[in-house]
Amino acid sequence: MSPKPSNGSVVMAIAGGLIEARELLNRLDAAAGDGDLGLTAARAAEALIESAPALDGLDGASALKSIGMTLVRRAPSTGGTLIAFALLAAARVDDNAESGVEGSAAAMLEAARDEIATRGKVQVGGRTMLDALAPAATAFRTAADRGEPIATCVTDAARAADEGARSTIHMEATTGRAGWLADRARGHEDAGARLIAIVFASAATAASATAAAASHVAARPTAPGLDEL
Repeated sequence: MSPKPSNGSVVMAIAGGLIEARELLNRLDAAAGDGDLGLTAARAAEALIESAPALDGLDGASALKSIGMTLVRRAPSTGGTLIAFALLAAARVDDNAESGVEGSAAAMLEAARDEIATRGKVQVGGRTMLDALAPAATAFRTAADRGEPIATCVTDAARAADEGARSTIHMEATTGRAGWLADRARGHEDAGARLIAIVFASAATAASATAAAASHVAARPTAPGLDEL
């Protein structure tokens, strides 16, 4: 079984990534929005940092539900609420329907993707966060089905999310305020898509660190037994 990062370590990594990217997200959001996505994300990150210690005692579904409810209470915004609903949808996935942690995580990502598409009434290519989340979910599933460890699955998903976010530069905005200000939005990444890419990149950092630590422990020489002395 591949080493799985703790819930708390993943959440702390994501929170740190969001706080670090606050100005970038504000700048991207200003192209076709209120210019405050970074501030909203930072508030959410602070709430996640506070909740992180309690997440390590929870299973994946319970942790996702807890995070979703935290976002609803502490980051009440259109994007924050949409992500919260996506997390709650992921939490409802039946763990027993998939084989292994990787398969379960892939199913949860797919549920989150579908919830955002349905509740947000958006499609891939519409210049929204779905343009990063959908390819990330596909990449994660592909790696999981190949039997890759969780760190590889998340790293592949992060790469796909980054590429998806970059692709929004060339898309025509059709949804929300960006749709009204399509000329201003053109030539800039969608802020929501970049936020999703940051989440996956941060999660990949946490997963890779866990895998590296486990590899180091496994490679450490053991003390010889008495019969070897």
